Amino acid sequence: MAPKPVAVVGSASTSVPFPLRPLIRLPLLSKVLATNMAIVVLGAIVGTWLTIQASRVAVGANAIGLVLVFVVVGGLLSLILNFLVLRAAFRPLTSLDRVADAVRQGDLSARAEAGVYDDPQLAHLAATFNGTLDELERDRAELRSVASQVIDAQEEERKRISRELHDDTAQVLFAQLLRLAAIKASPNEEVRAAAAALEEMTVEALEGVRRLALELRPPALDDLGLLAAMSDLAERFADQLGILVDFQARGPRGRLPSDVELVLYRVAQEALTNIAKHAAAQHVEIDLDRGAEDVTLSVRDDGRGFDPRRKTERDDSGLGLGLFGMAERVSLVGGSFTIWTRPVAGSEIYAFIPLSPAGARDDQGARVLR
Repeated sequence: MAPKPVAVVGSASTSVPFPLRPLIRLPLLSKVLATNMAIVVLGAIVGTWLTIQASRVAVGANAIGLVLVFVVVGGLLSLILNFLVLRAAFRPLTSLDRVADAVRQGDLSARAEAGVYDDPQLAHLAATFNGTLDELERDRAELRSVASQVIDAQEEERKRISRELHDDTAQVLFAQLLRLAAIKASPNEEVRAAAAALEEMTVEALEGVRRLALELRPPALDDLGLLAAMSDLAERFADQLGILVDFQARGPRGRLPSDVELVLYRVAQEALTNIAKHAAAQHVEIDLDRGAEDVTLSVRDDGRGFDPRRKTERDDSGLGLGLFGMAERVSLVGGSFTIWTRPVAGSEIYAFIPLSPAGARDDQGARVLR
């Protein structure tokens, strides 16, 4: 990816008259000193000329008025010239402050503008800042591209493993059940008891394989859509945790783009997995709200919450990686991801995804609010 051109102040100086170019290239301190020196020299010249012209005037009230005129004219002239020079010189700082605030809000496309009368040192700082933002934006784009490829590869691998579990492993276990059913008809009581025990273990293994295949890639998500898959997900976790998992869907019932449906399903699945492992909750609410231009997902629980400041270095439970994965998935489809949590007060996972280019947002990353 070719780097973006960085604006250089010197390229704009060609529109300035030649006699003024050396003055424009002076540092800020030199400009202020030169301006003040010009004011002093000009004041001395003008003051001397006015004194000569006024020497014919009698000393008295007119002399006091003349002094006041000198003071007012000199002060105004100094104020105006210093204001013009300093405003032009400090313009890059104003631009840098605006860009820094935009970057803080997540807009990495903001850049500092270069002006003709900018101070060279500040202009160099602005150009360096712009170059750093260009590199950061390129690195962010490459990171998102790699993350997208990793997630796509992960989904393809999940789909392949799920298909193999369903088509191969589950079929072998089912065939084993049929053989065990035949063995159970044996006249030998010990053989029948062993066959019954093997049958029970095989049924449990078959259920485990089917459950794993379903978690890896639910067929309902591809065949019936997000609502059916989310409803089935809520029922399975309610049975698994033995708690109430309430799923509510609002808005149109039509299908969403496949990548959006997959992201929302994975976010809900990961949120429920974290709740099962860490929250000790008694009630979970899943709200899917679809509007004309966006869709939002909220997963709330009444569990013990967690401390977002706690570092999760290689967290074996998957908490840290799960939150990062959810945020990254949402950002890849142009959405934003937020976590509201407080220890002993439950937590909420919130994802916003625009459905039209007009509603698209820049990558804002994940926010954790307490």
